[in-house]
Order: sequence, then structure tokens, then C-alpha cells
Amino acid sequence: MKTFEVNNVHCQNCANTIKNALEDDFGEIKVDLSKEPRQVSVDIKDGDVEKFKSEMADLGFDVIKEL
Repeated sequence: MKTFEVNNVHCQNCANTIKNALEDDFGEIKVDLSKEPRQVSVDIKDGDVEKFKSEMADLGFDVIKEL
């Protein structure tokens, strides 16, 4: 499981957008709305990290860094 700090995630609707758009490609995604910046956790391989970051950016959510 990899966890990323992400900008522009403000509410449960944002979390649902991420999950609905990306869970088919990347598996279970968890969004922690209690942290600032928000944290998104996903069980992905190292080779898929750049694709995940790119698809998050396409949705309007910028990955700041991997934790």
C-alpha cells in the first residue's frame, strides 16, 4: 500500500470521484479526509506510480509527494 499527499481533495464527493474513476485500474483506494493535505492510499506496484499520478492530475488532483 502506497500513500500520497494530494492537493484539491476537499470533500467526500472528491474522494468518490477518485474512487469511481480509478479503482477499476488500481484496486481499492482509501482517501483520508481527516489529514491536511489529504492522503490517498492505494495498493499499487512501483511501475504504476507515474500512471496513477498522471490520472490523478487528469482528474484535477495534484499528487504532492509519496509518503
